[in-house]
Amino acid sequence: MGVGVVDSGGAVIEVVGAEAVRPLRLAVLLPGRPPADAVYRGDDAPTTVHVAARVGAGDGTGEVVAVGSAMVEDPPWPRGGERAWRVRGMAARPDVRDRGLGGQVLGALLDALAERGGALVWCNARAPARRLYERAGFAARGEVFDVPGIGPHVTMWRTVLTVSAPEPDPGPAAGAHGG
Repeated sequence: MGVGVVDSGGAVIEVVGAEAVRPLRLAVLLPGRPPADAVYRGDDAPTTVHVAARVGAGDGTGEVVAVGSAMVEDPPWPRGGERAWRVRGMAARPDVRDRGLGGQVLGALLDALAERGGALVWCNARAPARRLYERAGFAARGEVFDVPGIGPHVTMWRTVLTVSAPEPDPGPAAGAHGG
């Protein structure tokens, strides 16, 4: 599902600013922590993409129920010099889980990255979310590790190809005669 599309449950998936994703990021991923902890390095960079699923009003004022972000960041392993994107802050409100909104947010992020040049995409997925990433084509790299105070994670990755603009229609073939 692409950005700006309404799903069958009435959610709108859209690119938003960092300020729209931080409250849910804090509530779901970092409960009890100070709001500053929900501000990630690179959140406000011009290359960073944030996507939210909103329910309710379809005019961008609906309630944010699922979010995710992607920013330019090298993975934790050595590689060539191509650009890499890190997906982080994927969160869905508990009452809307199992509706596919996380997959739609992740899909919209991957679409946005393809439009921005694609390349390697990686994340440190919480172990319970591993299937979400696998369904989106990610593969695990390495073993499960513990993030103190948060829990078990696994590093995952995939590549995203650049989406190129369609070739313009050249019109009738050269030398063709109407008749």
